[in-house]
Amino acid sequence: MCSGRVIRIIRAPRTRTLACDDHIPKLQLRTRHFEKMVVVGPSYAMRSVKVLGLLTAPDLGFVTGLLKCLPCVEKLYILLDTWMLFKKDVKCSAPLECLDWHLKKVKIMNYDEKRVDVNFIKFFVLNARVVEYMKFVVHREKCGAKWIAGQHEKLQVNDRASKGAVFDFEADFSRLPNSMVHMEHIHDLAMDPFDRSLCM
Repeated sequence: MCSGRVIRIIRAPRTRTLACDDHIPKLQLRTRHFEKMVVVGPSYAMRSVKVLGLLTAPDLGFVTGLLKCLPCVEKLYILLDTWMLFKKDVKCSAPLECLDWHLKKVKIMNYDEKRVDVNFIKFFVLNARVVEYMKFVVHREKCGAKWIAGQHEKLQVNDRASKGAVFDFEADFSRLPNSMVHMEHIHDLAMDPFDRSLCM
């Protein structure tokens, strides 16, 4: 249990990589506070963060709140926790600098094609203007062409904001969600600890 855990990052001018999950009841990034996944403080951007890893329910309010605080994220890794409670879909109408100018790579792990998953991911498909690559790791024995075509339709890939974006689906045969961080390289701060290709 982490019911009493509080994480505060008051000043970290060179932080390039950040990971967090919405099990943490209170998170403070400079003067922006997140309590139980709700933003309760003013926004001051941490522009140095380029890589963000999240363990979260499909909660747009929580994720877009973080992206407002971390506007220069280029790589976003999300491990969806399908057992967590989630709120009603949130509509984010305000523009996000991250989605308009910086976000190039998105990887969604534990994608289960539930309605909340689809609506959550559609937000990025329809709003991430410069994304180049989106990868979905799914718990399925078969990840065939027909099923993938169906997902493209559900996620409205033809209406994507970034016309050059590539969408890739990968079957994951393990029963448990993948660990996001590769401990073998966690000591090397120059590497992206979420990128599996670096472990080959």
